[in-house]
Amino acid sequence: MSDHPADHENGMEPVTGRGAEKERRRYFRIEDEIILFFREIAPDEIPDNRSPREFPLDSFALSARLDLLTQESRTLLRRVERESPEIGDFLKVLERKIDLIARTFLNYEANLSEQSLQRVSLSASGLSFDVDKPCAAGKVLEIKMVLQPELVGLTAYGRVVYCNKNAPDSELPYRISVDFVGLRDNDRELLIRHVVRRQLQQLRNKKRPLE
Repeated sequence: MSDHPADHENGMEPVTGRGAEKERRRYFRIEDEIILFFREIAPDEIPDNRSPREFPLDSFALSARLDLLTQESRTLLRRVERESPEIGDFLKVLERKIDLIARTFLNYEANLSEQSLQRVSLSASGLSFDVDKPCAAGKVLEIKMVLQPELVGLTAYGRVVYCNKNAPDSELPYRISVDFVGLRDNDRELLIRHVVRRQLQQLRNKKRPLE
């Protein structure tokens, strides 16, 4: 895998020089399909990622937070299962119920059943995707994503790095690349885990025809 062409930010300000090269090496990109929503906002609407209270509390934030808590509880749950299988089974049921509630809220807000998947080039520090209208470099976007197949939603804020014309036979005429400039550390970790899982899955799928 190669690095995202705009992977040079890990916070509110760009990293330059050797720091930029180090950041680029940290993140890999994948070709992925996600549900994607975005809108242009003013630069002063980007929440301070050092102050979680400034980020909107909606079904996307709830989904991301619950996914993080699920990951954190896995070790404890395995320990409980070894010591008391019945309690472990009960906790698994509770986990599934909470997950169902979170997905219901996310589906209600995003109307997931009516949304189509969009191909993107995704990393933990940015993404690129096709659009129907040009978007000037420097514009700031609020981006909401639903990752597949986990159906985990998260919200990020990014700055457009470039907007290029696609080939005439492309479905959409333009492609934009966006660097994240407002992303909570927990959400970045969520993206890193997703990218790693998708990388492994894609590698396995490539190997299967040869087996």
